[in-house]
Amino acid sequence: MKLKLTIVALCLCVFNCKQDSNTKTHVAAFDYKYPNVEKLVDCRGIDTRLLQEAMQSFETDIANFYTPEKPVLFRAYREFINNTISNTVDYSALVSHHSKKVLEALKQDEALWVTNPDGSNINYSHPLFKCIGKNIKDESLQTTFNALIDTNSMSLRIFSAPLRNKSFGMKDDKYLATYVALALFYGKIYDKDLNANALNTVQPTLNDDHTNHDGHNH
Repeated sequence: MKLKLTIVALCLCVFNCKQDSNTKTHVAAFDYKYPNVEKLVDCRGIDTRLLQEAMQSFETDIANFYTPEKPVLFRAYREFINNTISNTVDYSALVSHHSKKVLEALKQDEALWVTNPDGSNINYSHPLFKCIGKNIKDESLQTTFNALIDTNSMSLRIFSAPLRNKSFGMKDDKYLATYVALALFYGKIYDKDLNANALNTVQPTLNDDHTNHDGHNH
């Protein structure tokens, strides 16, 4: 009887170890560019330092690309979201060399990646997205996000309308910004050849309207 109990315990241990290995966030050795004095994203059991670097590099790229004369993060988010929804983002022109290096580091966490029908390569079953869902500031957007994650239904096709309506708040909500960076930026370029020169360069669609809230805040 003791032998049987021992075998069962060993089997359960092996099973749990396999589950842990599937969800464990791999921390890559990396030359960080952005200071991490403040934790912008804090998720229990997940080392978010590289994720924070990824989000900050993404924000710098869209600010420089969509508002080159004077970086305005609010406007950059709006234009990026609009162009993503219309599938007109020129990633080869948008993505910086540093963001490419960030992506290679992110790829070392194999649990973060999977192919989705909407063209992204993000694994929404990764525990990170549960954490993001708990911390999104806008209540209605949080409810929609969590419902899509819980039912394994997350896709840009479904989430695009509420996301577009809340684009202003992304500059201040770093959990939502992390989702956007991973799913709509790094997840979209995961298997793209960004070193090749695009034959047809897509110009960013810019609006000229400004508000008193314009500003570039990390």
